[in-house]
Amino acid sequence: MHQTTNQYESQWLNGEISSEEFLQNANSGDSKSILLKSLSRTECFDVPNKSTQQEAWANLEKKFSEEQSQKATPLYRSYWIGIAASLILAIGAFFIFKQSSISTNHSIIATSLAEVQTVYLPDSSVVYLNAGSKVSFSESEWKNERMLSLIGEAFFEVKKGSDFTVETQLGDVIVMGTSFNVKERNNVLEVACKTGKVKVIVKNSGESQVITPGQVLVTEDGEIKDVSSISLVYIDNWRTGDFDFESVMLTQVFEELERQYDVNLEFDINDIQDRTYTGYFNNKNLTEALQLVCSPMGLHFQIEDKQVKIMSKSVLTP
Repeated sequence: MHQTTNQYESQWLNGEISSEEFLQNANSGDSKSILLKSLSRTECFDVPNKSTQQEAWANLEKKFSEEQSQKATPLYRSYWIGIAASLILAIGAFFIFKQSSISTNHSIIATSLAEVQTVYLPDSSVVYLNAGSKVSFSESEWKNERMLSLIGEAFFEVKKGSDFTVETQLGDVIVMGTSFNVKERNNVLEVACKTGKVKVIVKNSGESQVITPGQVLVTEDGEIKDVSSISLVYIDNWRTGDFDFESVMLTQVFEELERQYDVNLEFDINDIQDRTYTGYFNNKNLTEALQLVCSPMGLHFQIEDKQVKIMSKSVLTP
């Protein structure tokens, strides 16, 4: 026997059917209930994001008035209003739960300064996340689409399979099964391939290029700037705390020092402007790292807790 809308409402109020079952019936085309039609026209299902409960209730009341403007008000209107109020609260809670369940399937992993973290993906691919970086991905969609977003720097060891995509603000990196490093900082995207092949697609220009082991691709201002050779041992040596630089702007070297040691470097930009650094430091000892960077550049430093003051040796008093 076909159930009436009133019976579904009664069953829901008595706890005999779930909110999801009630909503499925509420959305069926044969529903004649003023209440259900009103609910479907309001935005009460999105109360947590779009409006307050008071606003949703006012909207519902308005819909009731529109429905009743050309017909007599039923004697049981107060009964329906009570059901509506309960439905707004319960359905709102139901959708909050649904949204919460969805959000739990979306993983976000971020590292703080002076922290490196290993992230295992659902297919056993591995992400080594450098300090001050973040990755996010959907666990529930992973089997259908291996895709994650990256801010900062990470090294990837990807299991063979379908396309694996790393999205950044400046470009996408697409592989199938390989290992590679991606770094996106200061509007510069740098991708280095260690094994396999890596395809880089620049977002602004749409340019794309495939690189192979021992190659590093650099984009700047939305265009491919350079593709050059790199020693394989340098591609991911930051994972062991070692940082090698070849003709890198000194400001970027200082930023990496801040990131790896969680310190604040103060310096006169005139002392380092347009200067590049070729050399090395590790993240084991701050004093040694500063010596390795500052001494060949003719700079002096002073450490006070997490503050490091860097100055030209020429300004030191005898």
